[in-house]
Amino acid sequence: MAESKYWNRFWRRRISRRTLLGAGAVTAAGVAAAGVVGCNSDDGGSGAQTTPRDGSPVPVGSPQPGGSITQGRLFEAGGIDPHIDLTGFGIYDLMYTYLYSWRPSVEEAVLNNFVTEMEIPDATHFNFTLRQGVKVWPAPNGGPAADDELTSTDCKESFLRRATALTAPDKRYPQRFLHGGGGLETPDPFTFNIVLDRPFIPALQDMAGGTWAIVPAKVLEAYPSLSQVAFGSGPFMMEEFRGSERIVLKRHPNHFLNPRPWLDEYRIIVITEGSSLLAAFRSGQHDVNGAVLTKADAEDLAENDDFIVDKFPSLFYPVIHMKMRPPFNEPRVREAIDLALDRDDFINVIWSGEGLYNGPIQAPQVKWALSQEELRAFYRHDLARAKQLLTEAGFPDGFKVKMKLPKLPGAAIVGDMAVLIKDQLSRVNIDIQLDEVELGTYIANVILPGNFDMTFFPNLPYQEPDRPLSFYHSLGVTGTGNWTNYTNPELDKLIDAQAEEFDVEKRQEIILQAQRLILPEHGPQLTLPGSFGYAARWTHVHVPTVFGPLGPELPSDAGPIGSDIWVDSA
Repeated sequence: MAESKYWNRFWRRRISRRTLLGAGAVTAAGVAAAGVVGCNSDDGGSGAQTTPRDGSPVPVGSPQPGGSITQGRLFEAGGIDPHIDLTGFGIYDLMYTYLYSWRPSVEEAVLNNFVTEMEIPDATHFNFTLRQGVKVWPAPNGGPAADDELTSTDCKESFLRRATALTAPDKRYPQRFLHGGGGLETPDPFTFNIVLDRPFIPALQDMAGGTWAIVPAKVLEAYPSLSQVAFGSGPFMMEEFRGSERIVLKRHPNHFLNPRPWLDEYRIIVITEGSSLLAAFRSGQHDVNGAVLTKADAEDLAENDDFIVDKFPSLFYPVIHMKMRPPFNEPRVREAIDLALDRDDFINVIWSGEGLYNGPIQAPQVKWALSQEELRAFYRHDLARAKQLLTEAGFPDGFKVKMKLPKLPGAAIVGDMAVLIKDQLSRVNIDIQLDEVELGTYIANVILPGNFDMTFFPNLPYQEPDRPLSFYHSLGVTGTGNWTNYTNPELDKLIDAQAEEFDVEKRQEIILQAQRLILPEHGPQLTLPGSFGYAARWTHVHVPTVFGPLGPELPSDAGPIGSDIWVDSA
């Protein structure tokens, strides 16, 4: 096998934390929600710097121990079980230990967490040496595993639970160690090996994701559900959880990075009305903004020297899914819908004139995405042709259909997008009835089981091409079937091939070929333009964030999410 351009820093040799530290750290879905929301060059200094907690003076500009921050949160957290609850992003990331972190801009791991060395002898074997002395929270916060040391058994039991969770949206990776010749091995307490039955390029990145938390095996045995409780070993301990009101976290005194985390307390306040949430930030009630910022909001905040505002490419992308049954199993109907969607109008109305066309893979993934020129040439807006196609398909007077979407009271922009889609399709006599569903219910009862004819939602910010492509695979993201009932054997072969192709240029060719096969299908997923994200915090909050091509990332010397945040005059 040719040397991997992805894993060439790991290939056939043992890598230590010292070797990889300069590679950077993770930014996953929910990084902003975890408080890692900005970039400020004057935050400088090594995140690994040791600062006394005994009250002695510290140099100006150095991290100061103590203090707290309050962060706003727009969405209720229905649960905080990292393997099961998809509404807890940005909370469980702060409470649990992970194998390592990931820097997407250079597609490399950073061993700043549980793993200290890794060895990859071939494309299907991952051998991890684990850090000794990673302690579970002390009693009573640590529950049945209080003060225990994490071991490889905790890794194995956590991976098995996450891999088989019914609500886990992605199964393409875990299927490779759950079946065939794959498996999870624990030869000793501080060695954890993963064997895949076939190669999977995104495997290294997937394992750094927020849902792959290491939960103590004793906790998993005692608590079938961790939806409302937490017993972890991460930087912060759960003090109070009221998912619709507030979440209060306290510093883990025995964290392996001691004296980090710097903060004594991390408070998250839930306000589901967007303007009220932004007002709480502006008034100083919140240190870190949790509201969705429009371009105008961001520009207004940036004029105030009390705030730090950052702009970054958004990997979130609006998407319409159609079930492959009447009327959507008719290609002419799908093409008519595609022609009726005015993407330039979408950019002007929703994104204040600054947006990018998205193909099957989001525009910010420039390494893998189709060019803007090619997408604009394909996505034509032609109402006359759309009406003609509907007539040819047997719908001269159009039709009526229900479009489900998640109910996000504080994110008015999601509802605005849906209303604009409804308006645009009404021009070809397609009557869209909007049906908002509470977020937790939407995830569990609508999207994952495919309980819809048509649905719309802003998809997650994937940083790797396999995940967005898997929406078009016959087995879907769950590995049990595409929730739209779409199937295309030729496309399946391309999607499977790119997941195992280690040569970057060859993989690019396959991924571009797959997207060019998808576009003329006009579904089952129609992507709409995306734009930019904005993050804001008060200047007294220091967050060690840098920006890569795919958005915010932690710098090379940062610890796990949340551990390096500090405030002035703690």
